Amino acid sequence: MKIKTITLTAGMLVCGAASAQSSMTLYGAIDTGLRYTTNAATSKNATTWGLGSGALMGSRFGLKGSEDIGNGTAVKFVLEDGFIPTTGAFDQQGQLFGRQAWVGIDNQTFGMLQAGRIYSIPFWQLSNYDAFNFPNYLQEAWETRFFGVRLDNSAKYSFSRAGFGLQLQHSFGGQAGDFQAGSTDAVALTYNGNGLAVGAVAQRSSDAADRHANVFGGGANYALGPVTLYGLYIYSKRDAGFTVGTASGSALANTSILSNANTAAGANKQTASRRDSYAEIGANFRVTPALSVGASLMLDNVAGVAGDAGGKIKTLVALIDYRLSKRTDIYAELDRNVLNGASVTDPNSPVGSFGGRASQTGATFGLRTLF
Repeated sequence: MKIKTITLTAGMLVCGAASAQSSMTLYGAIDTGLRYTTNAATSKNATTWGLGSGALMGSRFGLKGSEDIGNGTAVKFVLEDGFIPTTGAFDQQGQLFGRQAWVGIDNQTFGMLQAGRIYSIPFWQLSNYDAFNFPNYLQEAWETRFFGVRLDNSAKYSFSRAGFGLQLQHSFGGQAGDFQAGSTDAVALTYNGNGLAVGAVAQRSSDAADRHANVFGGGANYALGPVTLYGLYIYSKRDAGFTVGTASGSALANTSILSNANTAAGANKQTASRRDSYAEIGANFRVTPALSVGASLMLDNVAGVAGDAGGKIKTLVALIDYRLSKRTDIYAELDRNVLNGASVTDPNSPVGSFGGRASQTGATFGLRTLF
């Protein structure tokens, strides 16, 4: 009798799933690499060798699902965890589903509405105009710290038609008595067709004291046979004293946006707004179906590092990638960062500190597999 009951229940579940045309997928990626880095610590001429996360993408596993509820409408969700492949530890501040955690409703006519922990619009959109799709290391993709990678407590609306797209996002601050504190608003307009992808974004974030970080950006990529060309521009302005929260539930927590409160002279010494004018060009060349090479050049002109002091950040990233199969590839990566002016000792530098030195070189040999 128990066997019959279980069989009947299983059959009912299968029939229900079939009639609703629902699906659920387990997916993921593991990317790890052996990395050499110069000037990686505060001691003189410090270099490091180490095995850790890979250069191309953060390791992850996740569940995604979709249920067709009729009339061209589907309910969708994603739960995605990030982890460090060499230790098994959680990534993204130790959050269980720190990469993504959202539910949404998607209609073929009216677009899609999502709610949860979601990628920021600038990250999601501008990554299309970076030659390596904003890769994993800070030394390769430090421009993402102007706007943050992910936003908690977010609602996002997306709509596309005939190659044109619109995205709107609001991240709730969650601060009692102040609707604006800790919130973020963003918008993107895009076009994709005939080998050309182009888009523009704007984002405004507010901290607990109603100081702001404003970002405007745009870019494009264009495919010419086996070669794809990339271009990207970002302007970022952060008010003096702008501060990002660090604890869960605090204003702008876990967004990876840079603060602007400190200078090399000490904590809470910043008196000027910080302005970053960032430009990037890059290219990818698919030599054969299995082999590709690419490079990108990045330049950030910085004003207001401390008072009127300015600086520059210059970066070269190069990559050779070989596909062993549809799921697995091996690669060699090189990144070179050079700092000038006040950026050498800037505690708010998006690329980080090189122990008071003006340059850093990194190289990685990696293996990635998708599932």
